[in-house]
Amino acid sequence: MAMDVVNTGNLDAGSNIKVALSQVPAYMGGVRMFAENDDGAIRGVPSLKSPEVSQDFRMRVGLDTILFNDTFNATAQNTGNWKHSFATMTMTQSAGFLNVNAAGTSTASGNYAYLQSWRYFPLIGTAPIAVEFTWHFTAYPTANEVFQAGMGVCTGAADPVDGVWFELTSAGLYGVQRYNSGVATKKQLIADVSTLPLNANAKYVAVIGERAIEWWIDDVLYAESEVPNANGQPFITTALPVFMQKYNNALVGSSPNMIVKFGDVSVTLMDLNSSQTWANQMASSGLGMQGLNGGTMGSPQVQWANAALPTAAAATNTTAALGAFLGGIFLMNAPATSATDVIIASYQNPLGGVNQTPRTIKLRGIKVDCVNSVVAVATTASVFAVAVAWGGTAVSLAQAEAASFVNNTTKARRIQPIGVISFPVGAAVGALGGTIQFDFEAPLVINPGEFVQVIAKILVGTATATEVFQWIVSPNLYHE
Repeated sequence: MAMDVVNTGNLDAGSNIKVALSQVPAYMGGVRMFAENDDGAIRGVPSLKSPEVSQDFRMRVGLDTILFNDTFNATAQNTGNWKHSFATMTMTQSAGFLNVNAAGTSTASGNYAYLQSWRYFPLIGTAPIAVEFTWHFTAYPTANEVFQAGMGVCTGAADPVDGVWFELTSAGLYGVQRYNSGVATKKQLIADVSTLPLNANAKYVAVIGERAIEWWIDDVLYAESEVPNANGQPFITTALPVFMQKYNNALVGSSPNMIVKFGDVSVTLMDLNSSQTWANQMASSGLGMQGLNGGTMGSPQVQWANAALPTAAAATNTTAALGAFLGGIFLMNAPATSATDVIIASYQNPLGGVNQTPRTIKLRGIKVDCVNSVVAVATTASVFAVAVAWGGTAVSLAQAEAASFVNNTTKARRIQPIGVISFPVGAAVGALGGTIQFDFEAPLVINPGEFVQVIAKILVGTATATEVFQWIVSPNLYHE
């Protein structure tokens, strides 16, 4: 005879236990909550972290900040981001990789090559720094080959005296920390390097905290290194650059030998909400106005020679006659009154490609000054209505917008008027016609291949052969 379980004991109709939660604090239970960061596949024990609740009863949430990011898809060194030094051993960039020991034939003791960021990255309180690389190697290291990547200052064929880094030798793969020229403390991550596949990319991440360092490979935790009690932090310098280097500490007996190939590198400040703007983070990653990967280094967006002024020219509606730059100094011959716009400054955002990552320009603001030079303003005043033109697909301001679904869409320039600059009759040489400062609450977006220009409409003017106006254009932008 079947037993009727309905209302038998403390069960409901579905045989579920009926529970009434206690209203008395003394009888309330609790649950300890942990999150599994790693299942322990390598270390044998899972890595569990407990969340925290503030004194105001809020769950604490960390927000990461991008400090640096670079991808080696260009074919030349980005000298704005990286310092390079070598002795015989070479580095190159090709096929989307930085090649460390590019020839693979360096065998002499003391040969080395390193790439080190100009920027230093600070440890801030208890917030960890994550240094992340993607790399692979072409041959297993033999005796006396040393490869390292992490945070530290390189000096040649030697270990950094202060820092944290991955180290690959014939003895294995290690996580290393060295404090103030002391003895390097090494944590073995992989004993037999032959278990690592050749020519296969992996992600290597060192998470550097105030009291411990985590060593991750492809999102698996391989080891954790405690910072010795005698050390206040992992490295005494507090702020260090990121680096990649290979050197021979004695004669290397094989050639060809190991080439290490890097796809990218990034540095992230974890957990601490630093409130850095996105523009700040992009500029910190080398995406300001210093030059872009695969492009011209230096100041390619600014016309400002060290020891010369540009040549004065007549501004036109269709060409960058005064200079193909967005910012800098532009010399314009005095023009006559005209309803046709003329181009003062013009810059095409690089279209990019496989060896230059296409980037979007975010123009946050612009400042324009204009000074009279050579002779005083004569006959009539000179009055210029100034605007920013952006988004056009041709340098010519006459470029038309394509109709719907025609072949090869073109875009006309968009216009944002920013102000008026004027010179009265008799304005002396050196007179300032005015300063325009215009900030864009919503940045102007210039896509790859599009133009951004400072233009003027000559409301009043007389063409005078000897009179020249010097325009000084100062953009505020970043790339994304």
